[in-house]
Amino acid sequence: MSMPILITCKPDYEKILTRELVLQNVHLQTKSCGWILTQGEEQSPSKQTETPLTNLCFAYNILENPVSISATSVNSLTAKLLKIFLTHLGQTRVDEPWAFSFSSSDNEQLIQRTKSVKRCWIDKLRKKMSHVAKLSKEGIPHSSEFVEGFFVHFIDFNQAFVSFKARSAGQQRMQMDPRAPSRSYLKIEEAFKILRHEPQKGETVIDLGAAPGGWSYSALKRGATVTAIDNGPLKGSIKSHQNICHLKADALKYTYDPTKPADWLLCDVLEKPDIILDLLHKWLDKKWCRHFIVNLKVGRNDPILLLEKIRDPQKGILPYCKTLYVKQLYHDREEITLMGQMKE
Repeated sequence: MSMPILITCKPDYEKILTRELVLQNVHLQTKSCGWILTQGEEQSPSKQTETPLTNLCFAYNILENPVSISATSVNSLTAKLLKIFLTHLGQTRVDEPWAFSFSSSDNEQLIQRTKSVKRCWIDKLRKKMSHVAKLSKEGIPHSSEFVEGFFVHFIDFNQAFVSFKARSAGQQRMQMDPRAPSRSYLKIEEAFKILRHEPQKGETVIDLGAAPGGWSYSALKRGATVTAIDNGPLKGSIKSHQNICHLKADALKYTYDPTKPADWLLCDVLEKPDIILDLLHKWLDKKWCRHFIVNLKVGRNDPILLLEKIRDPQKGILPYCKTLYVKQLYHDREEITLMGQMKE
C-alpha cells in the first residue's frame, strides 16, 4: 500500500534528490525549496530497514504520512498543532521520553517563524500536560528505522507538514572548536556522528590533503596518532603536536607502506571526484585502512552518475565495505562525503 512521504534536503537540491529517488523507483508527487513529497510503499516494522529510502545521499529527514496544516499567525498555528498532537495522543499514557522536532529550510525568516511556533507550542503543552512535556526530547534520532514522536516541517510562513513517524539521515549543524585550524573541522565532526564511530586513543590516522589541519586536529583531540600528507603548511597548535608527523608530499602520489593497515584514512583533497574515487579504490583494494572518510568535490560533475559509480556492485566502493554511508553533509557545499568500514 502506498503512502505519502515528505523528504527534506538542502535547498536547491530538490531536482538532484528527485533523480536519486527515481533510481530507487520512488516517484515524485510535488516539490519546492528544500523538500519533496513522494508516494512510497508502506513497510511493516520488520522490513523498515529494507526500504529504498534508507541510504539516500541527498535526503535529510523523512516524515511518514505527513498532514498539511495552515494558519496565518503564530497563535493559530500553535493551536492547530496542539490539537493535532493531543488528538493523536488520545488516552495513551506517556511514561518514556519521546522525540519532537520543528524544522524548515534555511530561509532566515522561516527559521525564525518556526522557532516562534515551537516556543509557543512547548509553552502551551507544558501548561496543558506538564508530565508529557517534561519527557519530550528535541530532535529526530539518527536511525535506519522510523521513530514515533511529533515532527513538524514548515514549508512556508503559514504552512507546515505534521507527522508522527520520522527518520533522520544524521546530518546536523556542528559547533566550531575555536582551536581548530579550519572550518573543515565541522565536516569531519559531522561525519563521525553519522558513521557512529570515531578514532580511538592510540589508533593510526592517515590524513591526505591535511593542510591547514582541521581533520588532523579532530583526530588528535581524540588521542589518535596522525600522519598528515600535504605540501601546504599546517596551522595552529597541531604543528608542534607530539602525535602528528607532517610529510610535505603530494597526497595523490603518496604510497602507504604498512606493517599493518592504518585504522583510518581521511581525505579532503581539492581534485576531480573520479581521481579521488580511484585513490580510495586503491587504498581499499590493497587493504591499507580499516575505516575511511573521504570527501568528493562534485562541482560540475553529475552527482547521480557518481552515486552509481560508488554503489556499483562489481566495480564500485560498496563491495569492499562492511558499512558504507554516502551523504551530503550539512556542512558540505557542492560535495558529498563517503564514510565506511572495510570488510574483515
